[in-house]
Amino acid sequence: MGSAPTKPDTIVKMVSRCQSISCWADLSSCRKRALAAVARPLRRAITLGTISVLAVVVAACGEMPVKPAAEEGATVEAGYGRAFGRVVYVEDGKPREWKWGEELAIFIRLQPAGPLQRMAIKGDGHFFWPLLAGDYVIAGYSVVGPPRSGRLWLSFSVPRPGQGVYIGDLRIEIQRGRYRFSVEDQYAQALAKVESRLSAARQAPVKSPMTPEVLQETVRGVWPICAERSGVTCDKNLQGVEPVQPPGTGTSFVTVASLTPLLEWKPSGKEGFTYDVAMYESLSIAGNVPGALRIRGTRVAYAEGLREPRYQLSTPLAPNTRYEWSVRLRDGENVSTWTTTSYFAFFVVGWAAGSGQWFGLDTPAQ
Repeated sequence: MGSAPTKPDTIVKMVSRCQSISCWADLSSCRKRALAAVARPLRRAITLGTISVLAVVVAACGEMPVKPAAEEGATVEAGYGRAFGRVVYVEDGKPREWKWGEELAIFIRLQPAGPLQRMAIKGDGHFFWPLLAGDYVIAGYSVVGPPRSGRLWLSFSVPRPGQGVYIGDLRIEIQRGRYRFSVEDQYAQALAKVESRLSAARQAPVKSPMTPEVLQETVRGVWPICAERSGVTCDKNLQGVEPVQPPGTGTSFVTVASLTPLLEWKPSGKEGFTYDVAMYESLSIAGNVPGALRIRGTRVAYAEGLREPRYQLSTPLAPNTRYEWSVRLRDGENVSTWTTTSYFAFFVVGWAAGSGQWFGLDTPAQ
């Protein structure tokens, strides 16, 4: 016997009570999990109909990060180890502990292309994750109250079942809206926190700190792309060069016709610059809904020192996949910051706004 549909006014009341995504962690239905991603727009909505809710929720289910494995089933025999450590989040010089209505989430992925797992960080930031043996990346983070997100891309491994790996203390610092991160070694303190849990799960402790991404680029200095020297016109919607191809890439994830699309942009108004271009897969950390938070994943293309304002991809992209790309100016070994866009979108259950976005495209299904 099926359950009765949730009435719109009931949904609004449920969302209004839920101040963070953690409220929905124990709900197994994709439909209910997806509502967490649009909690804020729902609370702002003036009117809400059943069809509107279902349209957003169905869209969200496609890219919703998955929940971590339950600890009781994550046994050595089932192929599981553990990863432990701590995340310290410092905002304007003050470390935060996570109370009701606030939450820090870390998103990890089994490489090379597993689904994102959403790991909630609570209290003082110590974590103990049951994970299948394999190679992982910490892709990024998001914060509820107030909302923030950022890319991290730190690699670590759980070499074999039965190993509890200390991967380090991750320190994320927010200062004036910008963030930076580092990895510290606090093994003794972290081990003391989880020794009893390691013993109960028959996991042997080892230490193997996570490592940051290393990008092969030639960069000595960086200047703001909106500086006068760049020869570009910046406004509230575009900070950098203007994209030309694919059409619409500057304002949405436009679907391209080819897996090797042409990327083109208007040149700088000043001579003497070359161009760098980069493309990353685009990962959703809040479901596939309008305005959902996204982070850049694996870098799939990069070229520097281009003399013409265009780049033809030669290696095919993956079909039915979302990507982000951008351009910066180059003057010898000095580069500008990457071009970014800003947006304000109104959709059926509210609105979303963002800044610091890259251009977007979707590849065709083949």
